[in-house]
Amino acid sequence: MGDVADMMLDGTLCEGCGVFMDGEECGFPRLCAGCARDRRQDGHEVRDTGLGGFQDTGLRKIGKPTPPKTKCPTCGKKVKQVGLNDHIRDAHKGKPATG
Repeated sequence: MGDVADMMLDGTLCEGCGVFMDGEECGFPRLCAGCARDRRQDGHEVRDTGLGGFQDTGLRKIGKPTPPKTKCPTCGKKVKQVGLNDHIRDAHKGKPATG
């Protein structure tokens, strides 16, 4: 590998734009503040290393939206719709819903 690539990999230079990072090498690639901001805008999770730079930890995981909960007709507790029958069976000993 070239010297510049080695310096990017050991944290001496920003892995995004190649600007010199303050401090000494840290042993892993780092990002400058500008590149970190750009990566966040692109949907990446970026954390502060505490060593004068930032580290890209990959794409943010965006989960499925949670389905709305429904009230148990017996006790009024909010449970997931798919778990309502299990809740009634376990919490109310299978008693039929009232009301």
